[in-house]
Amino acid sequence: MSFTEPDVKLFYRLETSLHGHETRMSPQLVSDLLADDFLEFGKSGRVFNKKVTVDALAGEGSSGSDSVLQVADFSVTPLSSDVVLVTYRSIRVADEAARSFETLRSSIWKLGSARWQMVFHQGTPVSHE
Repeated sequence: MSFTEPDVKLFYRLETSLHGHETRMSPQLVSDLLADDFLEFGKSGRVFNKKVTVDALAGEGSSGSDSVLQVADFSVTPLSSDVVLVTYRSIRVADEAARSFETLRSSIWKLGSARWQMVFHQGTPVSHE
């Protein structure tokens, strides 16, 4: 199975929406994007479920990142007819000193009865040492 450009754009939009302030501040939008059995392996090594993630994002308030997300090496790989693996590199410029933070990201999306939902996510910081 291969994906067309519109398919890739759909997953790009779904992924990047979860980085956007408007989505992150809306528990309903985040809840719609995450499957009930969602798990995330955080950069801290902690494991987060859907409820913890929805609550944490809503709790960011105005302290959430205002930096612009840059995405590189975006790829969609089908695992089955209703499951895909999305991988990419996210880059955030943190301040005027041009410090940036890069993270390798992977997500698994599953097509449910009505929509695609993320069932797993992991972000691994890239070391610049």
